[in-house]
Amino acid sequence: MYKISFVIPYESTEKLERYTSLMSSLGYSGVELGIKDPSTVEADKIKGVISRFNLMVPALGTGRAFTEDGISLSSKDEKIRKIAIERLKAHIDLAGRISSMVIVGLIRGNVYDDEGIGYVRSALIDICRYGRERGVKILLEPINRYEVNWLNTIEDTYSFIKDLGLDNLGLLIDTFHMNIEEPSIASSIFRFRELIWHIHIADSNRLYPGAGHIDFKDIFRMLSAIKYNGFVSAELINKPDIETAISRTMRYLNSII
Repeated sequence: MYKISFVIPYESTEKLERYTSLMSSLGYSGVELGIKDPSTVEADKIKGVISRFNLMVPALGTGRAFTEDGISLSSKDEKIRKIAIERLKAHIDLAGRISSMVIVGLIRGNVYDDEGIGYVRSALIDICRYGRERGVKILLEPINRYEVNWLNTIEDTYSFIKDLGLDNLGLLIDTFHMNIEEPSIASSIFRFRELIWHIHIADSNRLYPGAGHIDFKDIFRMLSAIKYNGFVSAELINKPDIETAISRTMRYLNSII
């Protein structure tokens, strides 16, 4: 049976405690953390807060390194590529301490030629090897064409992963991106179920489920049909605020599951 979590940008243990207290009271099983730079956080304090509320951290988001620091695995600048790889390895070190997976989404960057693709392939081989040594799985996320210029569909990303042949590299799928790129969200989940290790949900407008037009009943029926037992994490534009988004997400999911 799948478990429900919620994605928050990590800012401080005080805010983490406030949000996880609410999540725990509403029945969440996990909290996913978006961390820009793991060297600035204290793993023991995070573990303390998470354990106090009996939650798990299913995955660590790395997109802020791209959106805020401008680093990527596909950069033409070798120094920037090395920084991106080291940043991801720092995420892996943290993930190893809190039993989490690490997401490679926006941080892979845009590519414009085979050289750029080669940079990312080489980096992922390095990163996955590093993760395997620490018992950490890596998640590659298909992202819609308006945010990044390649690996937009689940099929393309699945094929890329299969071609690499790395046993600790799997798929993170996101209903917001799928609503743009996939002919049928439920059918794509069924077709590529073998490598789906983690799921993000957001409605068509990136708000909490139920605020847009995505058919989540159909999606959860499919997850039950394929016996998916991983996490389903709400990754949203948290309007009007995080607490409200956390509450409305669980209220809606309880109404349909």
